Amino acid sequence: MADELPSEFDAIVLGTGMAESILAAALARCGQKVLHLDRNDYYSGGWATFNWDGLQRWITRQTHPAVQAMNEAEGTKPVECSKLEEGESALSVPQQANTISNLEMFTYVREKAEEPPPEEKEAQEVVTDKEEGQTSGAEEIQQQIHTTEDSEQATGLGESPADATPEELAKETESDDKSDDRCDEKKEDSPEEKKQQEKQDGLEEEKQDSQEKGTLESPAPASSVVQQEKVQEKSEPPKKMEPKKWSMDDIHKEWRRFNIDLSPKMLFGRGSLVELLITSNISRYCEFKAVSRILTLLNGQLEQVPCSRADVFSSKFVTVLEKRMLMKFLTFCVEYEQHPEEYQGWEEKPFSEYLQSRQLTPNLQHFIFHAIAMATRDATTLEGLKSTQRFLRSLGRYGNTPFLWPLYGPGELPQCFCRMCAVFAGIYCLRRAARELIIDKDSNKCKGIVCTEGQRISCRWMVMQGSYVPHMCRKPDPPVGSVSRGIFFTDRSLKASENEQITLLSIPPVEGSNFPVRAVELGNGASACPKGMFVVHLTSQGTGSAKADLQPAAEKLFQPLDGDADTESDRPKVLWCVYFNQLDTTDCDPSSLYTGLPENIVVTSGPGVDLGYEQAVQQARSLFEQMCPGEEFLPAAPNPEDIIYEDDDGYKSGEAPSSSDNSEENGNDSEWKPDQEKLDEGVAGASNEVSQDAAGEGAQGGDEGLPQGGGEEVPQGGEGTGDAEAAAKDTQEAEM
Repeated sequence: MADELPSEFDAIVLGTGMAESILAAALARCGQKVLHLDRNDYYSGGWATFNWDGLQRWITRQTHPAVQAMNEAEGTKPVECSKLEEGESALSVPQQANTISNLEMFTYVREKAEEPPPEEKEAQEVVTDKEEGQTSGAEEIQQQIHTTEDSEQATGLGESPADATPEELAKETESDDKSDDRCDEKKEDSPEEKKQQEKQDGLEEEKQDSQEKGTLESPAPASSVVQQEKVQEKSEPPKKMEPKKWSMDDIHKEWRRFNIDLSPKMLFGRGSLVELLITSNISRYCEFKAVSRILTLLNGQLEQVPCSRADVFSSKFVTVLEKRMLMKFLTFCVEYEQHPEEYQGWEEKPFSEYLQSRQLTPNLQHFIFHAIAMATRDATTLEGLKSTQRFLRSLGRYGNTPFLWPLYGPGELPQCFCRMCAVFAGIYCLRRAARELIIDKDSNKCKGIVCTEGQRISCRWMVMQGSYVPHMCRKPDPPVGSVSRGIFFTDRSLKASENEQITLLSIPPVEGSNFPVRAVELGNGASACPKGMFVVHLTSQGTGSAKADLQPAAEKLFQPLDGDADTESDRPKVLWCVYFNQLDTTDCDPSSLYTGLPENIVVTSGPGVDLGYEQAVQQARSLFEQMCPGEEFLPAAPNPEDIIYEDDDGYKSGEAPSSSDNSEENGNDSEWKPDQEKLDEGVAGASNEVSQDAAGEGAQGGDEGLPQGGGEEVPQGGEGTGDAEAAAKDTQEAEM
């Protein structure tokens, strides 16, 4: 039997998604006693990041017939609970999320690597032997050319001829010739020898003249021939590297190197989540890289979007006149609220028509509408201006684009807040959830839960992700949406470049559709996949099945899915892919989805289709204000070394009570408080919390990177107090 949990909590949280984890951290930080449960064996729920094996298990759970039968039976069974008391009723809690539909998986590579036929093997061996023979023969010739009688003069200070550069060897040869001439001058020559010497001198002068003019009239020295061959090799364009040929066996062997996201999202450099990570000091638990380029599909070609002023004026796809027009319009968008006369009467009209009224060229309209604002076809002017402003305000803080990508995937971010909750005594249990909700019939409040282990646990507040809401409390045919997602493994980048890039691409909607398709491409540098492979995420608002919504965009980006790889094509070849639809309730009012919920139960939504985290942060903040009015939302957490314990007698060690505990009620006068000077310095320095490494090359920001912590397991409750005790003991010893 599993270990029993404490029987009373201030709040029980079901689900470890983004909004639930932020709210749990905020509650624990203000002194609430929090129990955080998840029915899955992994953190982050619908926001999760998996390795290859984890993703395969997740796919199996979504498509297994037994699981589907369990989902259909949910809510039809009578509730039987032996833990009820008089005046109580029970509501059954679903044990499966049932938020994924239309899942389809396709494989386009062989199960095992294809071995070349014996004839090709023999040919390869013969070619290898020839190359080795040619290489060894060339080395012998070079050694013979550069060997001289005086080894010290030929090799310099004990250097071998093989280590010397061609230029050094040429200079040494000339010096040897001059020394030989001096020796010849000292000797007395006969008249015939003098004539021969004059002829040789004349030939040498002609050779020098011909070399200076760049002609080949006379044979050049062997060393210069070698140099000419090397120059020719350098001048030749490099051969196109063929992508690695993958098989499913290769993918299975590299399963640990994958970090595959169910809901790929990015952080705006000046977005609400970045500010929350900095002010709460939670940024110590995560690492980021700057998104290095933004592409757009223009006239069938992928082109890089000029984001910064330097990009605009160095772009080859924007004329000089267009550059001035673009800079003028972007400057207006940054402070559009201060110039209402510029868009008066256009507030509710389409943003695309407003761009045309500004006399912008088609190229500029495309860049602004699809790549900067990333707007839907029916977006209003106010929505478009707001999206453009958000993009521009985040530019330059951490790099050349407004976006940051979490290393090891966005699934790490909910875990960062779980760590903070655990430090402030939150308790975490995976593979354990609520089996029934206990409802008081008189007050219609949730009094607690009966967990899957049969234990009754009481609470004052219940927080749950939407998939945990009992079926009895759900309205029939709710107005929910869906998100169409696709994950693709490819053999090369969408747009080849010298350095690996983290790429964001917005593909305009096809005719008859209102929603663009967003593509995010990740490589080995983002810890998303092994070297020689890329992961491309496609996301769009769902209107049908995910495959139907995303396949037109996939056909524009990739080689034909059912054909063999074309090594001459610039487009990548898909190795494996999966499509699925994800339930979206972010735009729905809870009253339109649920009925009869007790008043002390609050419900959070899932990831949604948005690129950023603004909706999740805002939802967590508003629910916290509802549950704890007047309390500060996630204030900066002190570092363990900054915590000081003091009483009337001076400093002493001991466990710090939570911030909501009253020292008089606890029976002692001790209290903890951070060293304000150090804390102020830490918060002030945190405004630039992304380093050059964490934010990528060319990042502009702080000198210190976001603290390490990606990929670590989430600590269980109470680890922070252990650090506090150790720091207090060190302080006491220092005072003594």
